[in-house]
Amino acid sequence: MADSIPDPIIKFTIPGGHSIDLCTPEKGSDTCSQTISDAIAGDGFGTIDLHNPKTNFAAIEMDFFFQTDNLNQPFTASTTDFTTVDIIRHFSCDGEFCPGNGTLEVDYFGIEEGGTPGSAFLPAIPCVGDGCPTAIGFVPFSSVTIDTTFAGVTDPPACCDGLQPDEHGELTLTADAPEPGSLVLLFGAAGLLGLKRKLWRR
Repeated sequence: MADSIPDPIIKFTIPGGHSIDLCTPEKGSDTCSQTISDAIAGDGFGTIDLHNPKTNFAAIEMDFFFQTDNLNQPFTASTTDFTTVDIIRHFSCDGEFCPGNGTLEVDYFGIEEGGTPGSAFLPAIPCVGDGCPTAIGFVPFSSVTIDTTFAGVTDPPACCDGLQPDEHGELTLTADAPEPGSLVLLFGAAGLLGLKRKLWRR
């Protein structure tokens, strides 16, 4: 990606407003999935406000699935409230032909009082020629799927406690350029973790 083109940043901050409640697991389960329609705006970015409606359980793992036309971009993900971050590319391929589009999965998990906030980096996939993807951000007007796992955990003042009961969070997808050619995904619920990220508790 050219350095002159701003790259997207994904931030999760607390609190949000006018929030969408996280899904509620069926009886006997601690995990559920939901899809938020038209979560991405026409410019390939957007904002999603989320709320944990559980009265006794924190969200201890949150897996996000974003549709993009350019999985060749480099991806960086960080968090202040989970110890581990995974970034996974899921290409949409026709046989051996993979045009570069598909789903980006970002998983935040790992609860530990006094733990170290997690981060991950996925380097760019080199591509030369007219067939290389050039899109920035995500598919306009596409949906975002969230898989959430709940459990009872304490609420320490620092990392790492997930999204606590009745907390609101805001997931923002914006164009910015913290580093040339990088897509940054940031999720957190405490402290300050660079990249101009502020966080508040409700």
